[in-house]
Amino acid sequence: MIDFRLLRHFWYFLAVAEERHFGKAAKRLGMSQPPLSQQIQVLEQSLGVKLFERSRQGVRLTKEGSEILGPVQRFMEHAQRLQLEVLDARQGRDTSVTIGAVNAAIFDIMPKLTRIAKQRYPHLSLTLSEMDSASALSAVQNGAIDIALARFDQPVSALEIRPIVKDHLVVVLPVDHRLTRHDRIALAELAKESLVLSPRRVSPSFFDQVVSACRDVGFSPRVVYEVRSVVSQIAFVGCGDAIGLVPSRSMRFGGGDVVFRPLIEKIEVVTIAAAWDPTRRKDVVPSIVQIAIDLGTEMEKIPVLKKASRKREPAH
Repeated sequence: MIDFRLLRHFWYFLAVAEERHFGKAAKRLGMSQPPLSQQIQVLEQSLGVKLFERSRQGVRLTKEGSEILGPVQRFMEHAQRLQLEVLDARQGRDTSVTIGAVNAAIFDIMPKLTRIAKQRYPHLSLTLSEMDSASALSAVQNGAIDIALARFDQPVSALEIRPIVKDHLVVVLPVDHRLTRHDRIALAELAKESLVLSPRRVSPSFFDQVVSACRDVGFSPRVVYEVRSVVSQIAFVGCGDAIGLVPSRSMRFGGGDVVFRPLIEKIEVVTIAAAWDPTRRKDVVPSIVQIAIDLGTEMEKIPVLKKASRKREPAH
């Protein structure tokens, strides 16, 4: 039998694990620190393991704590989903679809998709979670979500994969970088540059596409910073210590500290694809995916911001 009182304790555990600090976790949970510490001790006693090591710098997960973190996160995601489905049933909504999406999909696809879906299916409830590509793929495989909108370009066993948005790579440079003098840049010119990129564990497809393109012209990219999103890539480049290779539509996120330049080579990447299990939710999931495909087709007809690629002189 499951002791459902553990649900509350697992929320406390996740808060401390994510904040790495009891005081910050308590503030996030809307409680004081002593009761939180007491509840974590109750959880540790219930599980028979120590979950956290405390120090002046904060707290860190023990080996046992690290091992249960992933399963607890998945368990709580299922619990949240159950809660939403109960609420939907209470309010008369008879269909619920959960979507895990990378931030590009949240910006470009989800606002219109949500509006269209609600118009076509008034009793549909859409639940959205921001995820990186690897997490979204795992979540749709284990049934935690119904649709993943992320970066995939390879077949995945037992899943349907459909490309939604394709794009091409551009170079993002610090505003005072020497290469900003060029209107276009050959990929080989980046061989000795420091690169900021999402790690492979977060976005395997995008990472492999970038690395493969670089190797095709004779070099392996020197990745010195790893970040979880394209927006973070651009922000890191603005700090002046590295350059980036990003989809052209990401130019809208640039500010005065970065400059974008097209590559001489046209390197296409899938920036958003849909993944779902065709054996589940046959009633509505294919229709939601088709809305996303139609929106992706419309997006690709819209030109990228021209002003973002204008030539700028390096600062002296």
